[in-house]
Amino acid sequence: MIREFLMEYCQSPFVSGFEQACPQILIRYFGRFSDTYENDRRGSYIFCKKGNPARRIMLEAHVDELGFMITELLPGGFLRFSPVGYYNTLCLECQDVVIYGKKEIPGVICARPDRARSADEIVCLHTDWLYIDTGFPDDTLRELVQPGDVAVLRREPVMLEGDVMCARGWDDKAGVAVMLAAAQELEKLPHTSTIYYAAAVQEEGPGLGGQIATYQIHPDIAFAFDVGHAWAEDLPRDETLSLGGGPAIAVGGRFHPRLVDKLIAVCREHHIPYQLEPIPAASGTDAESIQTNRDGVPVLLISIPLRYMHTGVETGNLRDIEAIGRAVACMISEIDREDWGNLLCC
Repeated sequence: MIREFLMEYCQSPFVSGFEQACPQILIRYFGRFSDTYENDRRGSYIFCKKGNPARRIMLEAHVDELGFMITELLPGGFLRFSPVGYYNTLCLECQDVVIYGKKEIPGVICARPDRARSADEIVCLHTDWLYIDTGFPDDTLRELVQPGDVAVLRREPVMLEGDVMCARGWDDKAGVAVMLAAAQELEKLPHTSTIYYAAAVQEEGPGLGGQIATYQIHPDIAFAFDVGHAWAEDLPRDETLSLGGGPAIAVGGRFHPRLVDKLIAVCREHHIPYQLEPIPAASGTDAESIQTNRDGVPVLLISIPLRYMHTGVETGNLRDIEAIGRAVACMISEIDREDWGNLLCC
């Protein structure tokens, strides 16, 4: 199911701030594992599996992906654009895109003439040097596209060797897939808590979705899922995660120590490979807004190893998603039988 879900999800546009284009995908997959569904006032997707109302566990990942916003229509069928979220702009030249105007419109990000480049051009490619070529006549283009419309790279998911997948938007569609994997595993295990699956909007930017969803749910325990840099050639192994190495469990002052210890114990007990991700300060994820919400929420951050983050060829391993989902489901089943007063005591 996870491969099928990601194949469909990663082809669908969920540009940050415009995440309501394809709601049926999440509803169709998560609906079979939940009793209720709603969009909160910010637009995040919240699914709930009802259980003991006095014990609320939230699983959270951001549903949005990087994209582009059209900022200006130029003569000759060209469009100026700006990234939505932080893109590795060196990877944008010569890419083909889909623009979501009054209909889907194909385009290509320009390829500048082959010439000697200055050092500044080589180090940093600014998007104000780029434009999208649609090939449309001016009048037709103005009928179809306006400033504020969004676009994404045209990219179909590709399976590489084994369980390795290359796709657009693994950050953080892989995190949403982890929630689905956990929901699937929880169907096989005894548990009594009320489980919330929050696919939060707008993490790639202000991080508002996770903050508002957490405030509404007011969980007793939260699991946040995002991605972390995985090792690739020329990267330091001691500063990166291992692709296929299982859950990367964040360790640091922002993450509840007893929950961290519990998850490690669960991974060992169930022979699930795991790795530790030391984070001494801010993680740059929704975990921050979850932890400081209301009177504070004990939170775990689990990263999915990912190569080539913030590009159109983000690459991860389906085994990592399945392993994280299994570990979280096993932990929920176990802590349901424990005294949370002792578990959550710092």
